[in-house]
Amino acid sequence: MFNKLSNTQKGTLLAFIGVMIVTPDSLIIRLVSIDTWNLLFYRSLFPGTALLIGYFVFFSSRAVPDFMSIGKPGLLNAVLIMGSNITFILALANTDVANALIMISLVPIIASIFSFIVLNEKPHFITWICSLGCLIAVIYIFYESYELNRYLGDFYGLLCAAFVGASLTVMRSSPNINFVPSYILGKLLTAGVAVFFVNSFIINSIDLILLSLMIITVGVSFVFISIAPQFISSPEVGIFFLLETALGPLWVWFFISEEPTKKTLIGGILIIIIIFIHSYYMIRKERSEGI
Repeated sequence: MFNKLSNTQKGTLLAFIGVMIVTPDSLIIRLVSIDTWNLLFYRSLFPGTALLIGYFVFFSSRAVPDFMSIGKPGLLNAVLIMGSNITFILALANTDVANALIMISLVPIIASIFSFIVLNEKPHFITWICSLGCLIAVIYIFYESYELNRYLGDFYGLLCAAFVGASLTVMRSSPNINFVPSYILGKLLTAGVAVFFVNSFIINSIDLILLSLMIITVGVSFVFISIAPQFISSPEVGIFFLLETALGPLWVWFFISEEPTKKTLIGGILIIIIIFIHSYYMIRKERSEGI
């Protein structure tokens, strides 16, 4: 049935499923009691190991060739995945979930800029206008975060968006490469870095259950997201991250009452509207040009 879908339908379905699965991730992170680097270690080790085992079980005959054929784009993507993993956890450790996810919602704009730099895709005038609008909204949120001493977390969130945007662009630039092994490698690289900062490898049963759920939220989800750019553009994939921006804080707000500030809501809504308009325009234009 999946093979009967058009490329646009395949990419849209994969991106939607992937992002929807990842939306409760911020809540799980908030519920875990271990410190930042311990969390980063297990959040990378568990999904990375599970996906590695699963890949070799389901694709035993081609698993080794797939990992060997990722090439320089795959290795670069693995490093970018590692960067996004580290900065995302550091963002949540230093600011509210809403602030961190709002910064990450800038992925489509950043992906467009990277596409211009790497793929020589000249940005449209609307991209520059939307980028300016997002910059104003980000400064507005940053100003409040500075007053509340949370600006460092917002900065890490912005860095995470840059890593994700760059990763989507790399995957888009090499549609013939299977980037799932690259993502698995990125998770394992993250665990390899984090292990040097782990205070203790002992975790309680509740944390073990929560961390195991991350095999799905950050493991399975990004398998879908890693495949989606083979069928649709980076801005099209990036627009689905708005779902995480909208739903992620709601999970946290509902279950543990972490309520975003008024300025965060205003700035976040403005960014979501701007990025939606930009992404919708880019999608329509690419389809009209037959890209």
